[in-house]
Amino acid sequence: MSLGELLVEEAGTITGLRVLPATAEGANYEICLSTEGMLRGTKITTNWTYLQLVRTDGSIYGTGDGVCTTECGQTLHLKGSGSAAGPDENGSIPMRVINHYHTNSEKFADLNGVALVGEYDVKPDGTTAMKLWHWK
Repeated sequence: MSLGELLVEEAGTITGLRVLPATAEGANYEICLSTEGMLRGTKITTNWTYLQLVRTDGSIYGTGDGVCTTECGQTLHLKGSGSAAGPDENGSIPMRVINHYHTNSEKFADLNGVALVGEYDVKPDGTTAMKLWHWK
């Protein structure tokens, strides 16, 4: 098992947050996110909606769905999940994530069935940065 090439770099902003009912595990949120970046040299825009659970021990788990659109009009559907021990000393949340892409696009069909793993960091001001590598 090893990490391959860096495939995705994105930066974005949280565009919405909704508080959901808490459970015994902790506080629940629905988060909307819009990003722009590059997928293998192609400009992309991605919109996500994900659920985030802030557990009673301070750890964080999230899972969600996204739609990625390329500059050439291709669409990729995304499933992702991630976790973090909690906010760091600066108040940022350093998530470690796994994303799965699915598309009918011939250009990106090789991403179907591939796991991309990486870093998704959320700053206190709601800005985000993500890098994903091919997990071989």
